[in-house]
Amino acid sequence: MKDTDVTLDYEYALFTQEDPIKLLKSGASKLSIPKKFKIAPHIRRAEALVRKCEKFRNIILDETSLSNISLGYMFCSYFGEKIDKHQFLAIPRSITTDFIRYLSISEFRKDDKYMKKATSLVIAHSDSIDAFVKAFMSIRYAQGELDKLQSLK
Repeated sequence: MKDTDVTLDYEYALFTQEDPIKLLKSGASKLSIPKKFKIAPHIRRAEALVRKCEKFRNIILDETSLSNISLGYMFCSYFGEKIDKHQFLAIPRSITTDFIRYLSISEFRKDDKYMKKATSLVIAHSDSIDAFVKAFMSIRYAQGELDKLQSLK
């Protein structure tokens, strides 16, 4: 099987320990120099957004704190239900507000101690959460551009 036969979705690496920017750069390394110049700005934008969302990404990937595990699970559930529509993304105007609304609809009561902690954690990392969704979108776009450049001979 050739490298071009398998298409990985690099943007989902944000939810794992894997580095999506390394994946993009390794895919782009096989391109010619003029094609590398075309894809480079897209990779740099994605890289900047991944750096900006690193705090929230660490919370999602943290496996030591029960509250972070729960929040990470709830964010993944929210992301799958509300934002990721496979080929398309449905991005709300305020991701943080929409996520808090999603948390309040969940099985936790509003006066629950966990809900207060989760809400304050989400509010404290609202910029990082927004950057996470934008990084996901940016990586998906960069991968689309990379796939186009790889298909051109």
